[in-house]
Amino acid sequence: MVIAAVGKNGTGKDFFLEYIAKKYSLPMTSIGDIVRELATKDGLERTRENLHATSQKYMGQFGQTFFPEQIVKKIRESGAPVYLVSGVRPLSDVRFLKEQFGKEFLLVDIVISEDDVRYARMLARGSDRDGGSVEKLRDYDAGEESIFHTSESEKLADVVIKNDGGVEDFYAAIEGFYAEYIG
Repeated sequence: MVIAAVGKNGTGKDFFLEYIAKKYSLPMTSIGDIVRELATKDGLERTRENLHATSQKYMGQFGQTFFPEQIVKKIRESGAPVYLVSGVRPLSDVRFLKEQFGKEFLLVDIVISEDDVRYARMLARGSDRDGGSVEKLRDYDAGEESIFHTSESEKLADVVIKNDGGVEDFYAAIEGFYAEYIG
């Protein structure tokens, strides 16, 4: 089984995957890991600009599905019965992974209903990626949507987990997910 998570920035999708990976000793990779590996191989410093340029270079050279193809290769080489994938955003990634793994691919949408709550949590974790206000966060969301069409990816989710409560509520939701779909 291959499990990937989608959702807006700051909803807890990476936390969800990392929690499961650590607690249950499951392998995990991300599209970002592959981009960083390629940037390093190309002799580039890992700046946001260089990583973006690396991503564009390889997709331009090898096509839109280059990165999900690399993910599939890693998963198949691992032989692991359960594998977690982070960094899935565009609809093309989701469709490609669904085509490759069929019913063994599970897409989870992590949702926080209120932007104010999402922004406050991002500040609490020390994230400064998205500016100094909820409005800037919304602008970032709009940019992500225009590039990746993330709302379309979210519509293909097999499972939706709400992260509106406290951290203990989220832990309970993750444990419930694990018990139902993996354990």
